[in-house]
This record gives sequence, structure tokens and C-alpha cells, in this order.
Amino acid sequence: MRKIIISFIILLVIGTSSCTKTWLDINKNVDAPDWVNPILRLGPVLASYEGIAYDLRAVAPLSEYFSGTSTYVSNFGVLHTFIAGSDAAGECWRMTYWLQGMNVERIINDGRDLEQYKLAGIALTVKAYSWHILASLHGDLPVKDAFVPGLLSHNYDSQEYAFSKVRSWAKQAIAEFEKTDNTVYPGSLATTDLIYKGDAAKWKKFAYAVLARNYIAMAKKNTAYLDSAIICADKSFTSAADDASLKFQATGVSSTSNFFGVLRGNLTNAFTQSDYIVQVLTGTIPNYNSSGAIEGLSPYQMVTDTATLDPRSILLLGTLDTMMVDQSKVKKGTYKFVGTKLTNTAACTLWGSTTAPTVAKNGTGRWLYRDEAPWPLSTYAEIQFVKAEALYLKGQKAEAFAAFKNGVAGHMDFVKSLIVPGTIVKTGSKQTSVIGDKITAARFSTLATEYMNSKFVNNMSLANFSLSNIMMQKYVALFPWSLDTWNDLRRYHYDLVVGAGGVPVSGTSWTSDMVYHKLDSDPSRVYKGFYLPAADVLNRRTKFAPANIGSPAYRLRPRYNSEYMWNLPSLQKLLPIPGDADEYNTSMVWFTLPAN
Repeated sequence: MRKIIISFIILLVIGTSSCTKTWLDINKNVDAPDWVNPILRLGPVLASYEGIAYDLRAVAPLSEYFSGTSTYVSNFGVLHTFIAGSDAAGECWRMTYWLQGMNVERIINDGRDLEQYKLAGIALTVKAYSWHILASLHGDLPVKDAFVPGLLSHNYDSQEYAFSKVRSWAKQAIAEFEKTDNTVYPGSLATTDLIYKGDAAKWKKFAYAVLARNYIAMAKKNTAYLDSAIICADKSFTSAADDASLKFQATGVSSTSNFFGVLRGNLTNAFTQSDYIVQVLTGTIPNYNSSGAIEGLSPYQMVTDTATLDPRSILLLGTLDTMMVDQSKVKKGTYKFVGTKLTNTAACTLWGSTTAPTVAKNGTGRWLYRDEAPWPLSTYAEIQFVKAEALYLKGQKAEAFAAFKNGVAGHMDFVKSLIVPGTIVKTGSKQTSVIGDKITAARFSTLATEYMNSKFVNNMSLANFSLSNIMMQKYVALFPWSLDTWNDLRRYHYDLVVGAGGVPVSGTSWTSDMVYHKLDSDPSRVYKGFYLPAADVLNRRTKFAPANIGSPAYRLRPRYNSEYMWNLPSLQKLLPIPGDADEYNTSMVWFTLPAN
């Protein structure tokens, strides 16, 4: 009995002493802590937005921004299908669910618990933005089950539900930004916030931009969404200075550099400027006759014509021409641009050559195709075009015209902000390449003013102003960085002839051999001169994948290694086309369908 009492006393001493002394906790690992200050999670979360560029390899060819020899171009851009057994076009899925995933959830929860409301608001904006992208690309996806621990399968929710959550999270973000923090942030917030350096006012505008994007994507479902898009646009960015862009340190290693830069070498000949984007920016959209042959130029040049220089072409596109030393001589015809037809070898890379860029020839690159160039996430120009479209569809044409002009001017400012002064590289006495851009900011400004005063913007009559002007300028403004361009093309059904229900149908919109587009003369045709690969016109005439049965793609398949390997039963439940069907990517996403 005495031994028992002594043992009890020893245990009691040990137990009580643990309250006054620090003992080794074998369940805690100082090298892998189970709690991290939320501010330290923010940098990696934002850096994961390079996933957007990875998926642009599929979406940019689908939007006819890029052509080239890449398998992404041939499978997604030409065949409108997918790459079997591959995670290709599943990076935003990985980004949202895994790289951001629980890290974002913890920033939100810890931010609120610590009364760091600005940080919680930033994380909620990130969540809303990422899920808008994810739901836009894939349609149906797991939302309710996304982060439920212990699940071995995850049920899918509709795109409609996912979009409703996007709006909820964006509105929550705005509410957090309106609170007063009860803490002092470490100085590291300015470093870990790779977008706005901790500027809550700009983050709040970004949250409204997410809402504006989301509302315009759903415009077919309810005309009230047009009003909401306009209201949110007005509370969003006020100039190009507010643009949301991810900053890169560009320390000479791939992980800190822009996806489009020289160092990473992701574009080269595999991805380059398409024939269509060159036609739009140079006013050379062809006129196709009834047999699909080219007879001169289309009378429907909505962005520029052969008599007017749009100076953005010198920056957005690559050209093989040498740089003018006397910049005052840069004018219409100084630089010539050649687009690449689908799957063809690059006629000209985005750095202005026929070969891959090198540090010796191209330095760190030029414009957006530069190692240190910031990556755009959303811009003032984009949101003004959202507003212009919404106003136009409401019948407020004059107000839409004003927003349209703001959008073009805002894009000029955006384009100018990325200009890098050109340095001529010579081999002997011959100019062989240029490091940087072939136009200075000063010359660009002069030419931009001339363009703004042309018949394509400020001197356009209100009578000639159309929805096509808005959407084609937006098409240019989002080149080549935005996934949302594909939203716009799908919302307008690629300008296909539609059936009586307002959506494309087999036999009217396509057959197994070809697709049928509206004529350029049709006032309802938005993207003049845009033809899908299966159209019966010169430089197209390529059938889609047999499984499509003539239909273009309307969604990306989910990430292979996540869903087809581990969540297949849930995929197979999807309607009207099961997620494991080879034609699942042709299933029209919810926002493209008229209201019931």
C-alpha cells in the first residue's frame, strides 16, 4: 500500500509540474509545425496562379489566340477534344483544390480568429476568383464535398451552385475589407502579397471585379444580372493603375519567372500568334465567298483596317522586321505581322523570330513575354468591356459607348505599362535581333492617341457602334492571358447558326463533318471572321474528334489523376453526358444555356 501511495504522489508531482515547466512534447515537430501564421501562407497561394498559364496551353488554342505545333494546339485547338490519360488542362483544378485549397481555408479562418480581416478578405477574394475560373472551365465540380475530411469520393455540384458560391465568397471578402483590423501586420505582408502589397482598397476593387465577371457570364440566365454586372463594375477598378497582376521576382530561376518568359521557354514554336488574332489586329479579316475561298477583305473590320495602325499590334504580336532607330518613322506598314495557321510551324514567334528565344538574342524577353513581366489576373479594361456589354444588352447604347471608349483607353494604358525599351543586337553590322520591344513608350503614346481618335473608337458614330465592337475589342484586350475569353466565345456559341431554342443543335449548327457559322453580315454575329477549325472555309476544314459528332468543346474535362483515377463513380453520374464519355467535353455548360 505504501508503494502505491508513493507512486501516486510521484505521478501527481509530474502532472502538476507540467503546468510550471516546459516539457518535451513528442507530438510537436518544430521543423514541420502544425500551425503556420496565415500571412506566411499567402505568398505560395498567390504564386500558384501560374496554373492559369498552364491551362492557357489548351484554352488559348480553343479561343484561337494561339496556333503552333504543340499537341495542345492539335488536340484542343483543332480537334476540340482532350489528351487521354493526361493531366493536360487540369492545372487550375490542381491549383484550386490542392495548391490553394486548405491553405486558403486556413488563411480565412485564422485571419478571422486573429481579427486580421484584411488577410481574411484577401483569401476570400482569391477563393472567389479561383473558383470562378475553375467552374467556368469545367462546369460541374465538387464544391460541397471539396474539403470534407475522410471522404473517399466527392459528389459533383452544378456550375450554377459553384457560381453562387463564387458570389458569396466575393461578397464576404468585401464585408471583411470593411472591418477594422484589431492587429498590426508584420512588415512581411507587403512581400507575401504578390499582387497589391497589402493594399486592401485595391483588393476590394478586385473582389468587385470577380463579381462583375461572374454576373456577365450568367447574363443569359437572368437579365437582372446585367444590372448587377454594371453596379459591380462601377465599384471595381477605376483605372489601369488598379489592375490585378501577379508580380515575379525573376531571380534567374524558372520558379520565379513569368510562364511566358524567355527563361521558361514555354511558347517557342509550339505556341505562337494565330492567323485570326493577326487578322483582327491588322484589319485583314478575309472575305469568304459561298465556297469558302477568300475574295479580298471583309467589310466588317471591327478593330482596325489596312489604312489605320493599331499600335497594340507592335506589342501583342511578334514581327520579323528590324527595329526602327528613328522611332518617329514607326507608322502603318513599318512592321508586318504574320499569323500561323492551325498546327503549322510558327511563321513568327512572339519574340519576333522563327527560332526559339535565347538570352543572347532576346535577353529576358519583351512585353508580356518577359521573365519579369507581371501576370494579369483582371484589368480595368476588361471590367469596362463587361460594363459596356451589359449596358448594350440593356439597350443603353450611349452609356455602353462611353464604357467601350474607357475600355480601349484602359487597354492602351495596360499595354504601354509593359513596354521594355528595345536594344538592338547586331552580328557584325547587321541587326539580327532585338532585346525588348521595337517601339518606345513615347512613340506608342503618340500612335495610341491617333488610334483613339480614329473611326474605330472616339470618332465612331453611335449609329455604327455595335456589340461586335465591344466584344472584339475585349477579345484583343484579353490576349493572350485570359481564360475568360473562352467564356465569351461559348456564351455566344462561337457564332454558330443556332436552333429554334437559341442553342446550337446537330443538323443546323453542325454535322459530323463541319460546323455552320452565321454570316458576317448577320447583325447577331459577334466575332466577325471567327471560324472554328471544322468550318468550310480556307485554312480551316479540319474535322473535330469523331467522338464529338460535330460539336465543338464547351468544357474541359476534370483533372485526370484526381477524378478519373479516384473519383470515377461520381463522374459517371453526371448528366446529360457522363463525365467519363469521350464526348463529355461537348456538354454545354450551364451559363451558355438560356433560362428555363
